[in-house]
Amino acid sequence: MDLLEAFLLRVSSHPQVTAVEHRGIPTSYEELSALAGRIAGTVQQVTHTVSPRVLVVLPPSTSAYAGMIGTLMAGGTFCPLNIHGPEGRNAAITLAFSPDVVLFDGTPFPFLDALPPATPRIVTSTLGTEILDRPSEQYSEVAYVVFTSGSSGLPKGVKVGRRGFSHFLAVSRAYFCLSPGERWAQFSNLGYDMAIMDVFMALTQGGTLIPLAGPMERLMPATAIKDKQIAIWQSVPSALDLMIRAHHVSPDHLASLRVMSFCGEPLLPRHLKTLYAARPDLEVFNTYGTTETTGFNTFNRLSSDNYLASCDAATVALGDDVPGWTLSLLGGDSADEGEIVVSSECLSLGYWCDEERTRAAFRQLRAGESPECRSYFTGDWGVRRNSRLYFSSRIDRQVKIRGVRVELGEVDSLLREFGFAAAYTTLIGGEVHSFVESAVDVDEDDVRRQLATRLPFHSIPKTLRAVAQLPRTPNGKIDVVSLTGKRV
Repeated sequence: MDLLEAFLLRVSSHPQVTAVEHRGIPTSYEELSALAGRIAGTVQQVTHTVSPRVLVVLPPSTSAYAGMIGTLMAGGTFCPLNIHGPEGRNAAITLAFSPDVVLFDGTPFPFLDALPPATPRIVTSTLGTEILDRPSEQYSEVAYVVFTSGSSGLPKGVKVGRRGFSHFLAVSRAYFCLSPGERWAQFSNLGYDMAIMDVFMALTQGGTLIPLAGPMERLMPATAIKDKQIAIWQSVPSALDLMIRAHHVSPDHLASLRVMSFCGEPLLPRHLKTLYAARPDLEVFNTYGTTETTGFNTFNRLSSDNYLASCDAATVALGDDVPGWTLSLLGGDSADEGEIVVSSECLSLGYWCDEERTRAAFRQLRAGESPECRSYFTGDWGVRRNSRLYFSSRIDRQVKIRGVRVELGEVDSLLREFGFAAAYTTLIGGEVHSFVESAVDVDEDDVRRQLATRLPFHSIPKTLRAVAQLPRTPNGKIDVVSLTGKRV
């Protein structure tokens, strides 16, 4: 079933159930559908395009979710931005996506100046009354585009297919089994694919979506869970670390929860030990997937009775392959280790306006396979122990910090752009550190300020060390061991 069809089915079966509760204001499924229809009608009216590209420049809110649904109703592709991201980065994404129309709340974001003046802008508070009550029969194969870090210094857009995402949502419904009106938190920023998963997983199952947009809600997520009576929580494990540091992993704070689901970075045994000490009856899901592979591709249902069997010394097992996706380990010394390769007909449709990179990253794993069944080489090293799959490490320089993907090469590229002859960025103790080649002293604060205009906060180096010449190996590569004093 198509994702839009699944949402509209909930509208018809539960029209008065609250679809979104934002800042205490409830919006029913019927009302959300009407708002999405008004957006769709306005988009079609101002673009006159069969498959319009809509840039969603809104905070997590009823309007943002209606904008995503309305874009699909209009047959288009949406690209949500993290409005709190760096101006330079958002300007680069805006230019790369080249939207037919911008959906925003009237806030004069400077990065929108990068667009041609004639690009239409729709202010959500001034929509017309015309409602598109029947979804467009012609629609883009790309449901949405999410931009991630790129090693060239420019973000790269991942095109998530409407058919593949619809299949993922159908599979996820079987795992979460929401009751009508069950309260689902939307924690991640809208420029991250997990946020889009939250939106459509909740709204195609009849749940009530609760955006956590305020700074205190993001810093004290367990307090938000308690105050808003959240039943379903999905996030990176780093959000759980915030709860642990605040001493909020308690029966009182987590009393309303039925499920906690984690993806995006390794879940650790200590996380589960702390959770089950507070809530032994809680269901915890551990999953694995990348933006390129559409949603999560493994699933591990954990309980206080069985979780120890899924833990090794470092991480929690990723679980079994989700129906429709197959994970293989290639390139290791045995069949039980190697790079994680994901094969499916539901992979994303490649990179936005970058056919060369798409051909390199998405390819047939074996000769004679169906052209629709492609494989994506993740760059993650996995191991199997006792028939269970575990994440081990990254095999390239792409890392995740607090659940967000960062290309260390992107930092190097920007440092070179700022005038340094050479640069090397690495991860030490979970923090980003950079080395630059410079014959003169470097003003670290000034360089970090420059980087802050182009990079998210978690990508900015904690330290910036200048050396007269970066050490090199005999083949001309940077000698990482000599530079850092350790293998990284």
